[in-house]
Amino acid sequence: MLMRGRRRLVLECDGKQHYADSRGQASPRLYAQMVAADRELHLAGYEIVRFGGAEFQSAKQAGTMLHRYFVRLLAAHGYLADSEA
Repeated sequence: MLMRGRRRLVLECDGKQHYADSRGQASPRLYAQMVAADRELHLAGYEIVRFGGAEFQSAKQAGTMLHRYFVRLLAAHGYLADSEA
């Protein structure tokens, strides 16, 4: 997302492939690769916001969470008045 003031925001939805191997076992190597990529994006001027895949297992809860997040995000960046947030 491109925000005001040339701020760049990357939204990630992380499934288990971000932290687990093909057997479903936690993989420090995969996690290290992910955070290394985050650091590179950060150095390139991006802000990274991660959501865990488990947050999306219930459509209703996911919708509520995303609505709240985006209202707060847009208000914080001046796209919504405080009364709208």
